[in-house]
Amino acid sequence: MPSATSDPDRRRRLRTAIAIAGLATAPLAAADSPSAAEALLVATDLFARAPQELRLRLEVGAEGSERTTALEIYRRGAERALVRMLDARDRGKFVLRRGDETWFLAPGARPVRLAPSYRLHGGAALDELLGLSLARDYRIAAYEETSGVGTFDLEAAASVAPHPRVRWAVDVARRLPLRAELRSRDGRALRVLELRGWLDPRALVPGEVAVADLVRRGPKLVARFLEVDAAPLPDALFELDGGAARAALPDVPGAPVN
Repeated sequence: MPSATSDPDRRRRLRTAIAIAGLATAPLAAADSPSAAEALLVATDLFARAPQELRLRLEVGAEGSERTTALEIYRRGAERALVRMLDARDRGKFVLRRGDETWFLAPGARPVRLAPSYRLHGGAALDELLGLSLARDYRIAAYEETSGVGTFDLEAAASVAPHPRVRWAVDVARRLPLRAELRSRDGRALRVLELRGWLDPRALVPGEVAVADLVRRGPKLVARFLEVDAAPLPDALFELDGGAARAALPDVPGAPVN
């Protein structure tokens, strides 16, 4: 593997950030006559609320650790993602996702294709969170409300759904997501995402997300979102031969310099 991903801790933080970047891409599909529970699911589906093209800057690190990885991520729909590494020793290095292909890009080197098995240290594949649209791809198998928290048991209703089952908890009064459990077909919880804070709660823009792997265990990984901007992105950013466009990306104020 290239040097940027040779350190297990750094690799874990990077891969988790790539996955978290997929929290919002798919278009929203509303039901014709939604029930109260269906309307609540639609209203809290942050995965479907984000713009089709966006840039976000974030830091990722193990919970309780002062070490973090600084990243900038560019997204276009569910098929294109570019992760820009901002730490000084990784400047000029990127991870590019194009459909079902993922590439590592470094200055002066040929693109290196990463295997489909390229996985988060926390246990989730790169594609697991990309295109997770609850209102579009899942049906409500059960819903309950306790002490102001609404909990959905969701079952995949579309072949493109990345998880057979999802347990989705929301703050009913504030209409804000709280927690997602990604589950196997038999209902076993595999990973948990906690939505701990918000940059913009009205627009459902997360501020902090924690990811726990219940299979491999280990510390939670925490992503802190620093900036999220919606803006058209150049096509060349997502091309394998788009080095000039990526090199022209502006410096990020406050990015680590050592």
